[in-house]
Amino acid sequence: MDDMPDGVPSCSALNEAEFARLMGLCFDDKPDRVPTSVAVAVSGGADSMALCLLSRVWAHKNEVALTALTVDHGLRKNSADEAAQVGAWLAARGIRHQVLKWAGGADVQSRVQERARDARYALMRDWCLDRGVAYLLVAHHQEDQAETVLMRLKKQSGLLGLAGMARTRDLGGVLLLRPLLDVKKSRLRQTLKDTDQDWVEDPSNDNLAFERVRIRKFLAHLEHEGVSAERLAAAASAVGRVRTVLECAADDVISTAVVAQGAGGLCIDASLFLGVPRTVRQLVLAKLLAQIGGRGYPSARSKLDSLLTWMEAQESTPVARTLGGCAVRRTHKGRDKTGTLSFLISPEGPRGGRK
Repeated sequence: MDDMPDGVPSCSALNEAEFARLMGLCFDDKPDRVPTSVAVAVSGGADSMALCLLSRVWAHKNEVALTALTVDHGLRKNSADEAAQVGAWLAARGIRHQVLKWAGGADVQSRVQERARDARYALMRDWCLDRGVAYLLVAHHQEDQAETVLMRLKKQSGLLGLAGMARTRDLGGVLLLRPLLDVKKSRLRQTLKDTDQDWVEDPSNDNLAFERVRIRKFLAHLEHEGVSAERLAAAASAVGRVRTVLECAADDVISTAVVAQGAGGLCIDASLFLGVPRTVRQLVLAKLLAQIGGRGYPSARSKLDSLLTWMEAQESTPVARTLGGCAVRRTHKGRDKTGTLSFLISPEGPRGGRK
């Protein structure tokens, strides 16, 4: 993770030049990669409002069409009013705005934040795909990164999990961009204050029933011991550089060992797949499941490891497993089981029809 320039106060507003530099990192500083249109996720909170206002200036200067997307989860009685307020704020600044409603929000009783997150990304991804918008900006910042590292450490996610959130990630055909991962939350709030822009305060941000809120409180205690969000984010960046090398190795495997199948599936040459280090196999499998399953977030590491162990064992039963919206099937060329082993990954069918 690239630090902000030396001498920049942690509470100063983020200026246009800094934001343009951060956007350049998302596109590898290659102007030809800058798109003609982008969407930006705007909940109405301080972080996303600041991202939207900064994106508006960047988009105007780069002749990029910008649309703000707000998801109304329907989890609070005033959620529709909040979405309308966000629309009014953005309309006053000439920003196109679209509200996406989650129909199933009122019926959710457990894992509320997780399910709301999955629904949010699915709705925004589908909106982008329907309109040919290839990039979706989200407002994750430095403290979010630090909290993610702590949560993954708690869940024993392994070395690569400690890389935290990547600056860019494939969201099933739409590229998710996180230009603010280097930026402190205080700077985003100051950006809004300097432009006289209000924001929505979500009461769930103080609800200790949610794990991320508890981790946020814990992080505040760690700050007093010198374990700051900035240092945790820097550690994630160091691990991220290792992950980048391994990602390249995984991409090489995919280019040589994987071929497309009918009905949106893929076929993996088992000898090539199983012939690389296990960490690379994990990344290959995660990438392919995300591509075929189209889920917004990767499967839990324990479930991914279980599936990979099954693939490595090459047992005769069961012949198929499911994970992340995908069915993974073991197959051999020829009529007996002595032929070349392959794995087929295809979209998982409706549960009611699966045998």
